[in-house]
Amino acid sequence: MNPYLIKNYFTIVLRHLGRNKLFTLINVLGLGIGLAATFFIGLFILDELSYEQMHSQRDRIYRLAMHNDDGNYQREWARFNRSWINYMKEDMAEVEEFIRFQNYYPRDFGRGEDTYKIPFAYSVDAGVFRVFDFELLRGNPETALTEPFSIVLTETIAQRIFGDEDPMGKRLKTPQAMGEKLQTYRVTGIMKDLPSNTHLPVNLFTSFASPEERQGWAYIYILLKPQAKIASVEAKTEAFIQKRGGDDEHKTLDIAYQALASIHLDSDLSREIVPNGKRSRVYLFAAVGIFIFLMSAINFVNLNVAQAFQRQREMGVRKLLGSSARNLMAYFLIQAQMVTFLAAILGMVFLFLFLPYFKAFTPVAQSPWFMLPMALGLSLLTGLLAGYFPGLMFSGAGSLQALKGRSNPASSRKGNGMKNVLVSVQLILCIVLISSAYITQSQFSYLIHKNLGFDREHVLALTNLPQAVKEKREFIKEQLLHLSGVSQVSASMEVPSREIKDMGPIYAEGMSQAPDNKPVMDAQVVDQDFLALMDIELLAGRNFRKRPVYDIEKDFGGDAYKYFEDSPREYILNETAANMLGWHSPEEALGKSFSWSISDIQLKRGPVIGVIQDYHQESLKNAIKPVVYFIEPMWLGNTLIKVKGDQIPETLAQVQGIWKEQFPEYTMEFAFLDSLYHKLYETERKQLQLIYIFSGLAILIAFMGIFGILSYVLKSREKEIAIRKVLGANLTSLAVLLSRKFVYLTLMGMALAVPLTWYAMEAWLQNFEYRISIQGFNFALALLVIFGVLFLTVALQMQKVARQNPVNTLRAE
Repeated sequence: MNPYLIKNYFTIVLRHLGRNKLFTLINVLGLGIGLAATFFIGLFILDELSYEQMHSQRDRIYRLAMHNDDGNYQREWARFNRSWINYMKEDMAEVEEFIRFQNYYPRDFGRGEDTYKIPFAYSVDAGVFRVFDFELLRGNPETALTEPFSIVLTETIAQRIFGDEDPMGKRLKTPQAMGEKLQTYRVTGIMKDLPSNTHLPVNLFTSFASPEERQGWAYIYILLKPQAKIASVEAKTEAFIQKRGGDDEHKTLDIAYQALASIHLDSDLSREIVPNGKRSRVYLFAAVGIFIFLMSAINFVNLNVAQAFQRQREMGVRKLLGSSARNLMAYFLIQAQMVTFLAAILGMVFLFLFLPYFKAFTPVAQSPWFMLPMALGLSLLTGLLAGYFPGLMFSGAGSLQALKGRSNPASSRKGNGMKNVLVSVQLILCIVLISSAYITQSQFSYLIHKNLGFDREHVLALTNLPQAVKEKREFIKEQLLHLSGVSQVSASMEVPSREIKDMGPIYAEGMSQAPDNKPVMDAQVVDQDFLALMDIELLAGRNFRKRPVYDIEKDFGGDAYKYFEDSPREYILNETAANMLGWHSPEEALGKSFSWSISDIQLKRGPVIGVIQDYHQESLKNAIKPVVYFIEPMWLGNTLIKVKGDQIPETLAQVQGIWKEQFPEYTMEFAFLDSLYHKLYETERKQLQLIYIFSGLAILIAFMGIFGILSYVLKSREKEIAIRKVLGANLTSLAVLLSRKFVYLTLMGMALAVPLTWYAMEAWLQNFEYRISIQGFNFALALLVIFGVLFLTVALQMQKVARQNPVNTLRAE
């Protein structure tokens, strides 16, 4: 095309946009907001799909997951606890490197008088830097972890401990696993902080002091040789287990190999390092992003088509002066592309401005510049659609008809029909977003406020107690009970809010003794004060009596298995456990002989002394499981403190003082139970907040679209409205006239949106064992919001009609 003609088009387009400032503002701002929301969602999705991309060998790295299935129950673990797994590299030629991530619990490190509790601190094999791209800023990756008692810190942890000092060669002390004495580690490397898009966060590495330490629970990763296939390793797995683990392991245990890049979205096993994402969540936000983009694009296309009908005379003049259909198409495309590129720039500005706030909801490691190709692509697509439709309609219109200001009937019908369809689609999407947000909020409110079956208020939990603390638990309990702000103190193996992971077969009097038909139960170890502190109702029987603390070395010669087998036991069951065993009333269970086992540990048989009311130990996403409760001081890893509500700050300070006095080498890890239960739904809470924000943007975009369309309707029907006012029509009747079509389209959209939303939200609610039921009133809010937006928009336009003198409008003819 002629460059002078194109320059002329740009000049005329700029003049046109300047004369129609309101439509230009609505177009640019509406599309810019929609694109910005789409960019935020695109950034989140891109981040979710980019996990482990920092590791160049990710396609050859696999994590080993342990699957147990003995015919009675199945359990899948993200970690491994069999020592014979260490022979995998020796037995399988396909394995190039074998790395253990061990001692992954928060660990205490001290320097001078200061102590630091550091999470994600692992003991690892020296070859870890050959497998993963953990970048060392200081130190040699080949030798940093080869010597015993070496430690590599991330730059953030190094700064936290050493400040501006050079940490290389400095010493840190940490208690050994059993808490008997302090061990000194020397800093041999400083590692660059990892980005957030990894399932394997790291704060520090320590080396193994000896080969014998490489056992117990660990997260295990293998690196395959360049030409090796995982299928070959899987084919050899059964023989490997039988050779190293024996027939017993071969029958009940299997190994699953998880590709490194798939762990974040596709793995939800017991004892994951951190809670992983879900592919369904990615799909959900992708749908929201598409909805918002479509709504903003529909607004833009609709307003462009509406404005085009006001320029019929201009198009008629152009055709009389020789403009071809291609010229007209080019003109409309240039106009639409100029506006969409402005909107894309505005959207990118919004992205950079509000990205810090977005990261508060979901941390993303990706640069916002990654959205630039999307910005260009979406703006180009929207501009093509918005320019093509009016260009197509006017390219076939007659010149004389256009000069008279009359529409080509066929073009007019097509334009109005398309406009109605687009408005309907926009309203459907808006209704889906609003009703989905309301249903999500209702489910979240249900989770937060549901009665859990116990009292979680004002309960302070001291969690992950080191061995040295557990050994003095009774002494510390006595000191805590002397505090005026403490009413009760208890202990448990698994702190309420956390999932119980210790499941094992049980013996119950009167049940079948077939080896392949043993029921299984979770076990929660508590002390005699647990039920009273948590205010859990005892349906039948009695509570535990206080049990003396046994000295294994003294009483059983260090034989732990004999200790567990010979120590007298009493058991309490929850309702679900009693019902599972066929005891249909709590009283029926009392006095029955019972025992529980796990792995090689078999507890002594003892009577069932009580049945408690079911309560929710863990997330309401999961059903209440059959649980057996018993006392075992060796397994009590958390202390629970009931604090008086009016003395919480001072009591917490006193508890910290006792801890500091007794255990200066450890950092006290604590949390209140109500906050722990809130954290169970942190993902849902943030997801809900994001949906609220995006739904609000959808409402804003819908408002701008309806406002723009009504502005066009008023302008195109000025004379009709003036005549109606002269003949006595009031503002109410005019408002009904203008809004009637929108009400009809809203009701039509509602009829389509309700079943669509109902189906989608029913699928989402299936993730929760305890959930609300979707009711018709869940969609009433969406209808009220849409009608509210319509009412506000019509009211604003009626103010303009009220100010206009119909005489002036009619005289203009």
